[in-house]
Amino acid sequence: MITKIGLYRDPRKKKTWVVRWFGESDSATDKKKRYSRSFKIKREAEAFMAEQAAAFQKGRQRDKLEDIMLESFCDDWLATKSPEIRHSSKKLYRASISRLLNYFGPDKLLSKVTPIDAARFIAELKPVRADLQDQELSNWTRHRELRNCKTMFQSAVTWKLISKNPFKDAKAPKLIITPWHYMKPKEYQELSDAAPTLYYKVMYALGYTAGLRFGEMFSLMWHNIDFESGEVKIDNRPATPKIPPFLIKDYETRRIPLPKHTLDMLLCLHAEAPEGVPFVLLDEKRYKTVLAKWQKYQRKKLEWKNQDMVNNVRREFKRHLKWAEIKPVGTLSIHTLRKCSGKNWADHLPPNVTKELMGHSNIATTMKYYSQVDKDQRKKAAAVVDALISSANRKRSQTVTEAKQLKQNDAGMTPEANFDVKQR
Repeated sequence: MITKIGLYRDPRKKKTWVVRWFGESDSATDKKKRYSRSFKIKREAEAFMAEQAAAFQKGRQRDKLEDIMLESFCDDWLATKSPEIRHSSKKLYRASISRLLNYFGPDKLLSKVTPIDAARFIAELKPVRADLQDQELSNWTRHRELRNCKTMFQSAVTWKLISKNPFKDAKAPKLIITPWHYMKPKEYQELSDAAPTLYYKVMYALGYTAGLRFGEMFSLMWHNIDFESGEVKIDNRPATPKIPPFLIKDYETRRIPLPKHTLDMLLCLHAEAPEGVPFVLLDEKRYKTVLAKWQKYQRKKLEWKNQDMVNNVRREFKRHLKWAEIKPVGTLSIHTLRKCSGKNWADHLPPNVTKELMGHSNIATTMKYYSQVDKDQRKKAAAVVDALISSANRKRSQTVTEAKQLKQNDAGMTPEANFDVKQR
């Protein structure tokens, strides 16, 4: 490759100083394109040449980028990424693309989207629904849209359609994490006692003691539980004509040790399980409903989601909370049981172990969302400081007392004794 950037003087031109460079080799023709830019003043030409040389050294594309319209790029991106992303992610990316096209217009050239355009786009985002246009968009939605746009435009950089990602340095407002109710072991036991059937008791145990997500609970099959080792295995399950698929959120298979409390309940439920039903938390009626729904999805070629396994469970959960007389401070849902499990682990295990058990792809997620400080820990923090201050006061009092005693002892000595002390 010819990497040289040259500066030449061409008296025939109005702008006599010319900076020239070669592009990459064309794989089809094995030829290189030559590019140039002219300047009236030599100093300007030299400054441009130095800037280009530095940029090329850092990896900037040497050829002029082929311009493409925003809509065309979005179509290509979605077509190439669809096999890699889940149904729910695909739906969110489509929403992001819709927002981009509505804001910039489908004919906007990709190279003309500047960093300031990107920042304004995130700042001026509005709800998609017309009847909600006057409402403020949540910071969580802004963060999600910014993350999606960064991902898409980074592909444009990789594909050499643009030289820099305009969304790379864009900022979204600070996230406010909604407090959730940490269910203490006593409250969990009260919820379990209030649950009317073993089915619900096992469901709550899988959330609180094993940290299973909602979709993981209801997609769990008996062969996923190893009663000998006392572990439950969460992994992907391919679809069959009679069994819908199951996809792990972060693609990571994980094994979770189960406490005796949960294993004992699972053994009792297994003894009562109806013949021919492979799912842990489905009775015969629910299983038939799932089969019928799965066959309908196959006929209509619809994409199955983990949440399609069961309905109305959340309503029953609220009823059981009421029976247990649990008054939550903050959000308390079935998913909160998983958070409680994560917090129980995080309070007693190293962060990397908690990350693996929770199935997080990033340890930052574990530390940010599952290490919540509760009221008791705040009181404990105050008690720790009180103990430190009390200890310091005791030491100070002891030092003052010892100093006074020494002074009194010195005052009681004879002049000869005092002289001997000073000599020593």
